[in-house]
Amino acid sequence: MNLLYLTGYEAIWYPNRLPVGVVIDRDRPECLVFDWRRHETYVRNRVFADAVVLFDYNDAIEVVTATLSGDPDVLGIEWSSSNPSAPVMTELARRLEASGTRLVSGDWIVDGVRLYKSDAELACVREAAAMADAAMASLSKRLRPGMSELEVSALMGHLLATVGSEPAAMPVLVNSGPQAWMDIHGFPSSRRLEAGDVVNVDCCASVGRYHANLGRSFVLGPSKTRARAIIETGAVSLDILRKEARLNADPAPAAAAADAYARRKLPPENVWWIGGYALGLCLLPNWVGHTYLANDGNEKCLLKSGYVTNFENVFVDPTEGFEAGCIDTLIMTPAGLDLLSTLPRRLIDVAL
Repeated sequence: MNLLYLTGYEAIWYPNRLPVGVVIDRDRPECLVFDWRRHETYVRNRVFADAVVLFDYNDAIEVVTATLSGDPDVLGIEWSSSNPSAPVMTELARRLEASGTRLVSGDWIVDGVRLYKSDAELACVREAAAMADAAMASLSKRLRPGMSELEVSALMGHLLATVGSEPAAMPVLVNSGPQAWMDIHGFPSSRRLEAGDVVNVDCCASVGRYHANLGRSFVLGPSKTRARAIIETGAVSLDILRKEARLNADPAPAAAAADAYARRKLPPENVWWIGGYALGLCLLPNWVGHTYLANDGNEKCLLKSGYVTNFENVFVDPTEGFEAGCIDTLIMTPAGLDLLSTLPRRLIDVAL
C-alpha cells in the first residue's frame, strides 16, 4: 500500500520475486521507483516518480544494489511488507550491506503518515461508506431462499459496482446455516439459503482505493433466532465506544469499555470479537490496517482527527449455528467518533 500511497502505483499483482519498490531520499525531494521491465509502459505513464530503474528476473537484485550502493549511505527497509518476499529482501539487504550501505528498519514510517487522513482522503472514505450503505440496503430486498452464498457474494459485488465502488481488497463474505459460527473468515460456499436462515454479510466499498467496511445480518422470513436479541444488546457497545473515545488519546480504554459491556451483558460463548482496526488505502489481499482500537497491533496509535477505523460486533451461537452482528466504519473528528453508516444496527428482516 505504501508504494501506491507514495507514487499512485496500483496493480492487481506485484511480482513478489522481484524487488519492486520505491526509494524516498530524506534530503532530496526525489522519488525513485524500481520495477520490472515488462511494466515499463505502465510505470512511465501512470506512476509519479522522478526516476525509474527497470530490471528483469535475472538481474533485479544486481541492478538495485548497483543503483543504491553508497548513495544513500543509510537506507531504511520495510521488513514488515509482505511484498517483495522475505528471501528477495534478505538477499538484497546482504548485498547492500556488503557494498557499505548501513541498513536500518523503515517499518511503519509511511504507514504512520497514512494513518491520519486528509480532508480529501476522508471524502473518499465517506463516499465509499455511502456506497456500501446503498448496496447493503439493495441486497436486503433481493435475498431469497435458494440463492447460494456464492450468488449472494457475487450479487453484493455487482450492487457495489453499480453504485460506483471499485473492487475492494476483501471479497464479500457471506455466512449462513448451521456451520456459520465456525466459518467467520471462510469464503462463501455453494450452500443454498433456506427460510429462517440468519445470513451474515461483510463487505467493503472502495473509492480511490480508500475503503469503508460494513457488515449486517439478515433473517429470511419469520424466525425465533436469538441473533435478534444478541445483536440489539451488543449494538450498545458502539455507543459506549463513541462516548468514551477522546480526541488525541489512546483508543484502548474506550475499546475496553465497549468490549466489557458486551461481555457483561452476553454469554461469553456468544461473543467472538468486539473491536476494530484502522482502515484506509488498501489493495489485495489485505484491507486490515496495522493499528487496532485495543492498541495491541504492530504500532501504537492515538485517536487523532482523521483516524479511520472499523468497529466490529461479531457474535456466534454454536447451538443455533449462526454468525451475526454489525460492522461499521468511523472517523475520528474534533467532535468525536463519527459513525458513517445510516443503516440500523439490528437483525434485518427479509420478507418472503
